[in-house]
Amino acid sequence: MTHEEMVARAEYIGQQADLEIAEAELKGGFSLKLREVVHTAQIHKLLRPKRYGGFGMGARTFSEVVRVVAQRNASAAWLVYFTALHEQWVAFLDPKGRQEIYDSDGFTADIFFPIGKVDYVDGGVKLSGQWNWGSGVKWDDWIGLGALVEVPGMAGGPQPCLVTANTREIEIVGEWNPFGLRGTGSHTVRADQVFVPWHRVLPLAHIKATGRPIGGDWDDTTPIYRIPFMPMFCVGFGAIAVGVTQRVVAEVKQRVRDRQRVLYGVKEWESPIAQRNVAEMLVKADTIEALQERYVQQLEAWDAANTPVVDEAARNRPNAWRSLICKEASALAFRGIELLGGAATTRGDVLEIAARDLLMLSIHVGQLYDDNMLAYGRAEYGLGGHPLL
Repeated sequence: MTHEEMVARAEYIGQQADLEIAEAELKGGFSLKLREVVHTAQIHKLLRPKRYGGFGMGARTFSEVVRVVAQRNASAAWLVYFTALHEQWVAFLDPKGRQEIYDSDGFTADIFFPIGKVDYVDGGVKLSGQWNWGSGVKWDDWIGLGALVEVPGMAGGPQPCLVTANTREIEIVGEWNPFGLRGTGSHTVRADQVFVPWHRVLPLAHIKATGRPIGGDWDDTTPIYRIPFMPMFCVGFGAIAVGVTQRVVAEVKQRVRDRQRVLYGVKEWESPIAQRNVAEMLVKADTIEALQERYVQQLEAWDAANTPVVDEAARNRPNAWRSLICKEASALAFRGIELLGGAATTRGDVLEIAARDLLMLSIHVGQLYDDNMLAYGRAEYGLGGHPLL
């Protein structure tokens, strides 16, 4: 698999998603038909180690695939991103857990917040609880659900873990009806005493601290084992912001050219004010792209140096970059609507969807601006950074 072929597959997925956007907005999720398009394209194998039948590709291809789909629609890109992304943490499970999930060739979801409850039984745990924001769960065969678990053989007491259940064993509550990212199908899920063996329990604190999979036995030429876990995990959020931003500025530029200002009897693009506004949007889009490129370059540098663990400041810096990318992208989309007026606010308009989606992206827990800037500032002074990321 080459970078170019994977990006071409992403472009095709974006084209197919384009045909479903109105329906996905209405129903709160893209169809199983699109799921099969994504599966056939083998996007889920992008990060998977080659020894398990994956492509073992790196941060640049990963980011670019997500960006290309995002130029069509943020929700579709979100699902494509997560389809590939969630195989990253599968690669850190005990070898038996990796083999079981990869052999199934199904998609995997997750919800990180450790709010589930576990009862300890022979061979594993029984999991119960309710979790919100299970993105794309109706596409998935597996889901890692957050809980505090005391893992045998690990010191320090209970730690945040992903406890991985088969989606046939949980309840999916089909209530997804948000302001934006409507096509992601991020439903609530419930589990009631679902048995999960130890080989499907991933101790996240241990993984973040060591950068090594449970049980050893890994190929350290695979990029996901050579880069700090959470910075790699989150790179696609910025890629979504970039892709949507590129679509937004292209739309605004074209609509300004086409717009007739009846009040003044001129074409909008002929106005020096409009020319200045378009230029400002284009330059802001350039800065968003440049910061995402800086993020990818940092991941590539860590990969080249085989650096799976870094200090707190280095680990939190990409979080700050990403939060700024998403905040600025959201502001830019709403600025585009402001410049074009009421015509851009029609429900289902490309700009209307983009603005809603980018706002939702910017307030996702991984991109919260105040939290990430605080965490990075703390880390720069030798204090602890973000407790989750």
